[in-house]
Amino acid sequence: MKWKHYNTNQEYRGKLRSAREQAVFLYLFIVFVLVSIHLDRGNSAAYIGKCIPADNNWETDSNKDVDLDDLPPGILDLTKDISGFSPGDKSLCMKSIDTVFDVYADGRCIYTYRPTIPRRLGRSYGMYVHTIAIPEDTEVLGLHLEPVFPDTSAALGDVLIEDGGQYMNNLFRRNLPAFGRSSVILFIGLLFLTIGIFGKTIMNTAGLDFISFGLLCILIGFTGYNDTLLLQVMTRHPALIRVITYVCQIFLPYPAIAFFASAAGDSRSRLVPSSLILCLANFAMQVMLTYLGISDYYYLVYISHGIIAMAFVATAYLLIRAIRQDEIQKELLRCLIIGLFSCTIGVGMDILRYYFYQSYGSTSYTRIGVLVFTLSMGVYLFREQTWALLQKQRENMTLITEITAAFAKVIDMKDSYTNGHSFRVASYTEMLARELGYDDETAEKYYRIALLHDVGKIGVPGEVLNKPGKLTEEEYDIVKSHTSKGYDVLKDISIMPELATGARSHHERPDGRGYPNGLKDGEIPRVAQIIAVADCFDAMYSNRPYRNRMNFEKAVSIIREVSGTQLTPDVVDAFLRLVEKGKFRDPDDYGGGSLENIENIRKGKDSFL
Repeated sequence: MKWKHYNTNQEYRGKLRSAREQAVFLYLFIVFVLVSIHLDRGNSAAYIGKCIPADNNWETDSNKDVDLDDLPPGILDLTKDISGFSPGDKSLCMKSIDTVFDVYADGRCIYTYRPTIPRRLGRSYGMYVHTIAIPEDTEVLGLHLEPVFPDTSAALGDVLIEDGGQYMNNLFRRNLPAFGRSSVILFIGLLFLTIGIFGKTIMNTAGLDFISFGLLCILIGFTGYNDTLLLQVMTRHPALIRVITYVCQIFLPYPAIAFFASAAGDSRSRLVPSSLILCLANFAMQVMLTYLGISDYYYLVYISHGIIAMAFVATAYLLIRAIRQDEIQKELLRCLIIGLFSCTIGVGMDILRYYFYQSYGSTSYTRIGVLVFTLSMGVYLFREQTWALLQKQRENMTLITEITAAFAKVIDMKDSYTNGHSFRVASYTEMLARELGYDDETAEKYYRIALLHDVGKIGVPGEVLNKPGKLTEEEYDIVKSHTSKGYDVLKDISIMPELATGARSHHERPDGRGYPNGLKDGEIPRVAQIIAVADCFDAMYSNRPYRNRMNFEKAVSIIREVSGTQLTPDVVDAFLRLVEKGKFRDPDDYGGGSLENIENIRKGKDSFL
């Protein structure tokens, strides 16, 4: 099997360069789009057809002028003279809200909207959009308006005489941003819900109830769809969309309290089941009263609003108690306060609009508050998970370091002639890696790999490993097998597969005369190239029971001599640079050491050459 050479620094630089290129490309694309939009913002070729506002100058039976956006309560009959408009192929386009009506052209009924609504859905159909073709040569339009709920005003909005297709196109275009925001919140909710169901480890690590947070986002996201009118038009069931919106508001308090209870470290708080019971009771009551015709979701929504307000008080109580008991992280607390404040402001503004400005349940500010909340929570979870991963990585690295150090001691205990060899080679390898420009993480990894480069010696018989003097050819082959044995021991450690690489390939040579696979030059893994230089130097420059360590200068000269044949040239160059800096020489070395012929060492137990 051939081993391909990977240079970690080159790979890193390549990925970094690719990321920069992609970032530049994306930046230029965004700039192009934004500049184009800016330059074309006043283009007269915009696709907007001619339209005639038709929400004013309507007359009642008593010839009193009224505007459609400010109608008196009760049933009304209105007319409008359009003889001067020349509508041609235009339509009367408008949005109706809880109002049934008839449209007349010169006294003839041309359109009726009186939907039949099942009892379970109540009296109201919510909001719907109409495009009513106006017959040619029509001079007077008439409207007969009946509000669904007595003592309220008929409600028509965005009334225009315009091409029907263009009106619907504009409606969708105007509502797409709101639809998109609701879709984003819904998607976030589904994402958190999925993490909560299938990511138990992540949820336990973060200490948060992702399921409740996901449900909260889903309910708010779907509620926002009611504002856009897109679902009403696409499904043609506006009454159903309206009721689902009311039901979402009914159940909002429970997941909100459940989530904040988990964040406050009090998931077993009685407020959680109490809020669920209250929401279920409210749901059952509203469904029953609406079905029996006693009341309607429209009138009962204030109960839901009151319970939502109580939920905000409950969540604030949970946070305050957690702060007092010091049971919540400061970073999480900051995010929760931001989220709670933004949601409180948003919900409060939407409720005020509903009661005082007839916004008909619009939740645009609530959605903005929730987006701020989800953004703050996303930042917290990203930081939390990043910290957890780094902590886990540090723990794994510590464990690996301790295990490799323990193995190294066992290896050196097995081979009585090379006591301390594994630790010295590891130290030299780390020094060389740093000199070659590798970062701290890579240098430390190479240190651990080098600690176990001789782990295969555990499988070599002691009588061979500890034999004094020279080895026979058969014994030498047994010693060489420690590379393959080491690979077999380490190959299944998936957390650091390079451990096996270093053990197997540290006796390979650039000239292809190494073992066990006879790899050449670039085929040899980088870490093995570095270990080979460290291993060779320590084998020569260390005392053994059967010989003294080699003279320092002689050992260095041999390393220089075998550069390009036995050892990788750039690693040897790094070694020589470190020697010039005063590294590698033992502090107790004052110039002594063996000057034995290297040929004698080549044939002995030191199988590095």
